[in-house]
This record gives sequence, C-alpha cells and structure tokens, in this order.
Amino acid sequence: MLNKTKPAARVFGVADVKTICNLAIGGLAGLLIWEVFARVVTKAILGYPLEPAGLIDAIFNHQLGISVNYWVREALHYGVGILGYPVAFYAISKLVPRWSAVLDALVFVTFTAGVAFFAIKSGLSLGLAAFWLVVTALIATRFINRNEGLLNAISWGTFTWLNALGIMAPLGGLSFYLLGEGGDLSFMSFVGHVIYGAVAVIVYDWLQRRTMAA
Repeated sequence: MLNKTKPAARVFGVADVKTICNLAIGGLAGLLIWEVFARVVTKAILGYPLEPAGLIDAIFNHQLGISVNYWVREALHYGVGILGYPVAFYAISKLVPRWSAVLDALVFVTFTAGVAFFAIKSGLSLGLAAFWLVVTALIATRFINRNEGLLNAISWGTFTWLNALGIMAPLGGLSFYLLGEGGDLSFMSFVGHVIYGAVAVIVYDWLQRRTMAA
C-alpha cells in the first residue's frame, strides 16, 4: 500500500526502473491535464493563465537578482511536474508514518493562518471565506473517505499547492498563498494542483499494481 513506511535504503537506494517509469508516467499524465487547466480553463475564467515558469523566474529574480531564460524555466517546470513531485511523493509516502494526515494538517494549518492574517489585515471578504471553506471541506473528506488510494491522491494534490504557493510564492517575493493578490489566482491554482497531484498518484498507483501483479 502507498502509506506503508519502508526502510530508507529501499526508497533512495534503488526504486527500480519500473517504479521510476511508473512515477514519471503518472507525473506526465497529471501535468498534461494541469497544462490544459492552467493555460486554457484558467485563462478562460480569469483572463490570464497560471504560469509556473513565471513563478520560477520570480524566485530567481527575488533571491538572486537574475532572470532565467523562458525555455529553462519551462524545462524546470516540466522536470518538477514529471519527475520531481512524483519522486517526492514516493519518498514521503514510504518514509513518513501517516503521511497523508500529516500533509493535510500542514495545508489546513498554514492556509488557515494565511487567511486569518489577511482577514485581520484587510477584512474577511466573502470570496476569501468561501475559499477557506472549500479547502477545509476537501481536507475534511478524509474523515468519511474509505478509499485510501483516493484519500492519498487528494492529500498529495493539496500538498503540491502548499509547496507552490505557500513556500515558493513567498520565496519569489509574492504573498503567502497569493492571498495578497486577491485570491482568484490562488483558488485556480488550488484546483489545478489538486487535479495534477491526484491524477499523478492515481495513475502511478494503477501502474504499480499492474507491475507488481505481472
């Protein structure tokens, strides 16, 4: 099962070639859907797309004062989506006991803290309150979800959002979870990351089960 802890040597020594391929295929499947959601659906709704490559440039610019070539940024984005996040998922799911509950708690606590901060600073808007309710409701489904694979997939999806907007965005000089920029882009990013992470995990898990059964 995905949530069982394994010895570190089994995780970092040789996750066999088939496992790495399955992780990469899952990451690619999730990323392809993410790209459609980010560049087409989000643009249709907000008028502009989600741009992970732009976030990468913001991080390098804010931290080092340099600008990164567009194609290098795109390559980094695809590398993280296809292999970086999937490998991180594999390691965390094997090494951290009750990992999905831990990640859900991290997302809930950090996002709630961010919402509380901006609510105190600028007032709690109806949109921000609704955003918090949606995130909280999704996380709370773990208490009624009896499908462990789906529970893990959702938890990983929300965590990729935390990583992108709760960690990377502030490193790029942007607000925590992009809440200071109004929240619209943050909400679309939340939906996109949940879809990406969930698809990546579900596809990987399906392929891995087929591999082990062969």
